[in-house]
Amino acid sequence: MSTLKKVFWGALLVKLVLAAFLPLTNDEAYYWVWSQHLQLSYYDHPPFVAWLYYAGDAFRFFPGSVRWPGVLLAHASLGIWLLLLKPYLDERQRLYWLLLAVLSPLVGGSAIVVTPDVPLMFFYALSLWMFFMWRSKPEWKLSLAFGVSMGLGFSSKYMMVLFVISLLPLVTMDRRLRINFVRSLPWLLLGAIAGTLPVWLWNYMHDFASLKFQAAHGLGRKFWKPSWTYEYIGLQIALVFPVILYWALRAGRQMPRVFHFLAWVPLLFFLFTTSRGYVEANWPIAAYPAIFALAVSSLPLNTRSLRFTLAVWATLLTLLAGVVLLQPTWAKPLKFREFSQFDPIIVKAREVTPLYARSYQMASKLSFEMGRPIYKLRGMNRKDFYDFLEQSMPQEALYYIAAQKDDRLPKEFIERGDQVTEKVPIDGDFELWKVERKP
Repeated sequence: MSTLKKVFWGALLVKLVLAAFLPLTNDEAYYWVWSQHLQLSYYDHPPFVAWLYYAGDAFRFFPGSVRWPGVLLAHASLGIWLLLLKPYLDERQRLYWLLLAVLSPLVGGSAIVVTPDVPLMFFYALSLWMFFMWRSKPEWKLSLAFGVSMGLGFSSKYMMVLFVISLLPLVTMDRRLRINFVRSLPWLLLGAIAGTLPVWLWNYMHDFASLKFQAAHGLGRKFWKPSWTYEYIGLQIALVFPVILYWALRAGRQMPRVFHFLAWVPLLFFLFTTSRGYVEANWPIAAYPAIFALAVSSLPLNTRSLRFTLAVWATLLTLLAGVVLLQPTWAKPLKFREFSQFDPIIVKAREVTPLYARSYQMASKLSFEMGRPIYKLRGMNRKDFYDFLEQSMPQEALYYIAAQKDDRLPKEFIERGDQVTEKVPIDGDFELWKVERKP
């Protein structure tokens, strides 16, 4: 067995083991809750990640093994990329590409923490593979399959539109591609509609609430904070890593133009959107595999800078996994706290029923850890999936809320006569509220 194959299968084994024992993040627990309430789509994101967790419930042998279908899909993305790169990179170059993808804090980490990025990355890779096949033989079957793949990518995360945007310049500049695109357009559209149908149906039935939310989330500000742009640039340089970014920018024509467009269009798109809102660090993640491919195609493989990059990333991922698994006291006030921040509430939550939570993160984490449904109280914090559930509106005359000290009962509950009659402090800023409805 070649070194490339050993690394590929060895990495999969390590990821399955880590995924099984790493506690779920709050967002992962939220997506798991979606899988317990299957819908055509959801307010926050399209449905594919919920389908992965629905399948994952059959593998819940360990705390995090519900991730396994997602981990397998993420690793399949790497397999597709290795096949795509075979005509352009030799085996040693593809080995270094694989190491970059596996050890990258963002790409490698997202292959263990299952979020909508996982199916997005898979269908990005699959759609690129379908594009190459369609370009060589633009018959109706391949056109339809290409459209379905892009549609399912959109049913994974709305960022899939960047794949289409990235291909448009290539199609526009190439006369043969342009002609084939026009001829294939009906089949491409039919496939895309089929792949995105659940999302469109849900949005139609809910006044396009999800699309409006995402548009406002990324482009809804009417002012610009320079820190949005500076932070975005700094984070992307750090996450891609200066060495990799430098050699990717130096990549020449030995790689097809499509890789260049897939690498830089998402980064430039989100750079532009920083003028209208804050951009999360992971939003351009789909560009990273193409960036790694460009870098590997141009950098000298015996360079110390490449080995240094891999060593830094390997050390960082090892430390992160250790901190999450061991949960040292010093890490709890940091970002790592979300793995255990609601643990003090669980002790109190087992003693009371019915219990509601202040946020979707809390409700989801409690539901997963306690093995019984806990719903966010409708109207507390930002609008989310729970606000569309009837169960988020208590009908009982007496119920409890896990809240924070500065929280307030939503206005609609005050108006119907609900009153907080007791507040019991819990560790940190949390409180357990006893709420009664006065006749």
